Amino acid sequence: MKNKIFYIIIALVLFSCSMQPFGVMNSEKMEDVLYDFYIADATISTKRLSSERNEYYNYVFEKHKISKNKFEKSIKWYAAKPQRLELIYSNVKNRIEKLQADVDSYKFHPEEKLTDEKNSLDTIAIYKFEQKYYFDDNVPKDSLKFEIADRNYFALGDRFILQFFMKIESLDAKDEYLPTTKASLIITYSDGKQKRISQKLFADNKTYKYTFQPVKNDSLAPTKIEINLFDGNDMLRSFTADSVKFLRIFNYKKYPLSDHIKTAIDTIKTKLQLPAFETDNPARADRRLRVLRRDETQTVNKE
Repeated sequence: MKNKIFYIIIALVLFSCSMQPFGVMNSEKMEDVLYDFYIADATISTKRLSSERNEYYNYVFEKHKISKNKFEKSIKWYAAKPQRLELIYSNVKNRIEKLQADVDSYKFHPEEKLTDEKNSLDTIAIYKFEQKYYFDDNVPKDSLKFEIADRNYFALGDRFILQFFMKIESLDAKDEYLPTTKASLIITYSDGKQKRISQKLFADNKTYKYTFQPVKNDSLAPTKIEINLFDGNDMLRSFTADSVKFLRIFNYKKYPLSDHIKTAIDTIKTKLQLPAFETDNPARADRRLRVLRRDETQTVNKE
């Protein structure tokens, strides 16, 4: 009988300890109020609305139908019970992290995703080509083959643009294109698979603009890029490739460039400047413009 009375007393003590006194919020409501106070403080800080702090706090009180006095009394009671308060704050922290994840994934404003991505894009030229490649005979094998094999230059979601002007006079072309030769762009991804884009080359002794714009891959990052401006062995009378550029369009916020890559890119940008004689010699520059004037240039887009 004594043991039974003892256990009843212990149960009553534990039950009384779990009860909040009158005027103190239970743990669930306390968690909701603290969560909303965190949101209010974050809004005040982000928008610099310190002068309106009391208005935001009063809104929280009104939302939960409590008074400031009840909130302060509850805080004081929970502060005397660290384990309970720690559990409440842990739950609030988890809810805040979940909210942040939802914000980062544009759950509440999906229309802002495209705008943010656009504002985070940057474009760099990641290969240094010569200003002009000219042959008055056949193009030597692999002389116009270029490779970027450093995976540090690439990231998920990269987009690329390969663009160049080309003028070819063929010895054996029976139509406007070279029979077997193409320009090609090959992208190797982290899983070892490749994407190859090829374009036939005009051979009618006119200047054409070629543009390669492969569709971006959001699930795999490239590890190597291969460019071949003359992938074949057709017989030529003359060949000119001009203003070759290979651009990478990337998200600089998600994938910032490392310092050694920045140095390499700066070097490329410096070397891509036009030689002094081309800018200082108006006659030469005028001839260059006339070669590329619109009525002599046709555009070939390949995607």
